[in-house]
Amino acid sequence: MTTDKPALVRRRFLLLHNPVAGLRRRTLARRVAAELERRGAEIVMLRLWGAAANAAPGAIAKDVQLDGFDAVIAAGGDGTVRALATALGDRTKIPIGIIPTGTGNVLANEIAMPKKSAEIADVLMQGPVVEIAGAMAGSDLFFQMAGAGFDGEVVAALDLEFKRRFGKLAYVRPIARTLMQRPQPFVAEVDGQPHEATWIIAANGRNYAGTFVLAPGADLSKPGLHAVIFNARGRARRLVELVAFAMGQHARIATIIPCERIVIPAADIAVEVDGDAVGPSPVTITSAGPRLRLIAPRKP
Repeated sequence: MTTDKPALVRRRFLLLHNPVAGLRRRTLARRVAAELERRGAEIVMLRLWGAAANAAPGAIAKDVQLDGFDAVIAAGGDGTVRALATALGDRTKIPIGIIPTGTGNVLANEIAMPKKSAEIADVLMQGPVVEIAGAMAGSDLFFQMAGAGFDGEVVAALDLEFKRRFGKLAYVRPIARTLMQRPQPFVAEVDGQPHEATWIIAANGRNYAGTFVLAPGADLSKPGLHAVIFNARGRARRLVELVAFAMGQHARIATIIPCERIVIPAADIAVEVDGDAVGPSPVTITSAGPRLRLIAPRKP
């Protein structure tokens, strides 16, 4: 990741809180805000209800005066960060900080964001700013990954109210339901080369679903994707793929290809980005996304 020079201590924050993100939403954001104020910072808090669904490009940069803030904080999960980056647009270079209150928090795990409120406050006030490369699935921005096939179907079947109340337990039922279905084959064009698949993940970062390492060669600081291609044709084989994934052995049965562009021309393949359903294919996934200035912990 490209890192700026160490910043002066940040004192004024716009905190955008998604109250429906994750089980810890009611407490962690407030504790971090209290820690920031105890250190002399000023917090202006806005709530973003259903942030991922309602973000309009440039909406915040258009409607909120950002010049007086040192940083904008996203209190939520990966969808909240994605929505905030979209809503800020490319007209501002203000850095974004994360309070990881979402269900997965994959991006926060990727940059090793701490879990304790006092440590999070320290990072937000004094952590360096790194630049990470975004990617696009059609018109949808993402930072960690886009999935088509199995995980797209799981996310599409997810009960969002149940997820809000019970976190990762909400995934059990849609995963089980999707496993009962026979995988649907399709062709994915990876940098122009066709590959048969029943599930493909475009990895922009290394991690997936929390802390699972999906693509060891992926680097958020550099434009470029890794296509992780699974091709199970039956339910039993799909289960084998998932077990291998959980054990960190999926590279033995999946095809992993560094790439810049993935095209799924077939219709009606479920697609998700950073844990949010974005509708069915056809879709073009590219590494040509905007860069995000992110407040991160200092490296040891």
